[in-house]
Amino acid sequence: MAEQDEKFVDRFADVLARSGWPRMSARIFATLMSTPDGARTAAELSTLLGVGPSAISNGAKMLRSLSLVDVRRQGDRQIVYEVRPDAWMEAVAHQDAELRTLEGILTDGARGTADPHAAHRLIETADFFAFLRAELPNIVERWRKTR
Repeated sequence: MAEQDEKFVDRFADVLARSGWPRMSARIFATLMSTPDGARTAAELSTLLGVGPSAISNGAKMLRSLSLVDVRRQGDRQIVYEVRPDAWMEAVAHQDAELRTLEGILTDGARGTADPHAAHRLIETADFFAFLRAELPNIVERWRKTR
């Protein structure tokens, strides 16, 4: 990997890790994003990142669960990780169930507390998730129109 690519991977992975991503998932994603075709084999990632195959497999689990990366087999045993087209948009666009769950938990918490300040804070947060859930389809549609 070229030096400028390594610097990008380090910087991008650091930002993702500071925002709560597991460090290895962040490094894998940053590496995939910086490749010409957005794909690398597990062995290539292992070599590039200086870690064992199990670290790659474990780090990629989160990326797959967020629909940021696809996994396919190449040949008999080679695993290829590939950044999905429109990865971020797709990951964000499919958050309805998670946002609805958060909204419900917060609303239930507000109903169950005797403290009016806590209830207000919980309802305000639930309202934000409801707003976000309602606006996401519009944002996604506007994004698709710009492409």
